[in-house]
Amino acid sequence: MVSIRLPELVDIVKGRIVTVGSDQPIPLAVSKYNKKPLTYITLLKESFVNEQLLLNELKNYDVGCLIVRSPNILSPGIFHAAGITIIEVSNLSRAYRSLANFYRDQFSIPVVQVIGSSGKTTTKEMIGAVLKEKFPTLISIKNMNSLSGIARNLLRLNGLTQAAVLEAGMKSPGIIRAATRLIKPDIGVITSIHSAHLTRLGSIQNIIAAKAEIIEYLTEKSIIIVNWDDPNCRKLPLHTYKGKIIRYGFSDRCDIWASDIHRQGFKTFFLVNTPDQKFHCNINILGRYNVGNSLAAITVGLIMEMSTQDIALGLEQFHPVDGRLKIYPSPTGAAIVDDTFNANPDSTRLLIEELIVMASEQPIVLVIGDMERPSRDIEDYARKVHFDIGRQIARGTFAYVIAIGLWADEYMKGAIQSGFPQDKISYYETVDMAADKFKTLLTPGSTLFLKSSTYTKLKTLPIT
Repeated sequence: MVSIRLPELVDIVKGRIVTVGSDQPIPLAVSKYNKKPLTYITLLKESFVNEQLLLNELKNYDVGCLIVRSPNILSPGIFHAAGITIIEVSNLSRAYRSLANFYRDQFSIPVVQVIGSSGKTTTKEMIGAVLKEKFPTLISIKNMNSLSGIARNLLRLNGLTQAAVLEAGMKSPGIIRAATRLIKPDIGVITSIHSAHLTRLGSIQNIIAAKAEIIEYLTEKSIIIVNWDDPNCRKLPLHTYKGKIIRYGFSDRCDIWASDIHRQGFKTFFLVNTPDQKFHCNINILGRYNVGNSLAAITVGLIMEMSTQDIALGLEQFHPVDGRLKIYPSPTGAAIVDDTFNANPDSTRLLIEELIVMASEQPIVLVIGDMERPSRDIEDYARKVHFDIGRQIARGTFAYVIAIGLWADEYMKGAIQSGFPQDKISYYETVDMAADKFKTLLTPGSTLFLKSSTYTKLKTLPIT
């Protein structure tokens, strides 16, 4: 385990020593007080005022140093007597990231950073599944992709880790820049650039610029893996990048591409093509776009000099995570596919294109909620994009469609105006209002797809 001396620690977090508990090096294992287990260096929220209760708890752990926000309310004497050093900082979150940044520098291992408007978590999990076939790999937890989440994941590195894959989210300009500076990736993966955050960033050009920040912190020895079938990814300023670029997609204009794609049940099979070789793979998830995500994972495996057999085996070990096309069997004999973690207009269109094909082969019920936050300041935009998705829905022979949410009545309007049967679609403002209708559709042999952003709370439907 990496240890750090107190003067160096103070310099890293830009802090001030309040009291010294010990002059011995402190093992660099970091946690926040509200994120157990507590470890050697613990960051303490200023709102905690019962210091005796705190001290009693710290005695049960190997805590050598408390980092607290200035001004702090702790009594230095009792912590000094307990052998605990207190350092005061002006910004606790910045101190946490600075510690993670220092800790990251102690590891010389290949690190992959995944960014994109959609598909980040699935792609990250696919890459992790592939790499784990050959390397002990750290995979970031769920969708913990904020700067604080990235810091927490980096602090999980240990001496056994031989590779790491982390995703980075983006809600405003500068976030990808800060995340990349923290992660210091050898490989950057860009899955997509969609209209997610359009209402916040103002234009697709601004979104492209925010995603392009990753390029600033990749070196000439780094590699960018980019979805070349995404027209907005092709607008990235890749001409400014001096390192290697690998393009993936569905045609031979890419460096690696998929063909012969077909589905059996809920599995997808395809042929991987490179200029040098071809090999078969399959994934336990639906969607052509998920084949694209898997191409990014395959590319990482090839870069890491893994065999095609190990890459294919790793992909077979991947299973969808919660809220991302995860399948739940119903006691009634229906299958429920939960894709409710998040949604934006582009990712929703991609899924519906897949469902239109499936609906021509088997009974498909679409339960679709709002894609955008329920805020009246985006009403004109929200109504338009939901209406347009409704027109797309009309192209499918769905057994039934339930639309739920503030903007979801536009799905129904768009679908009916485009010729979808009125007796096969209904609108409900809330999930509770839709629950009874939902239960009637859980019939043997049917497959119900749930798609929405988290705002709509579709997951509170009786899916298990």
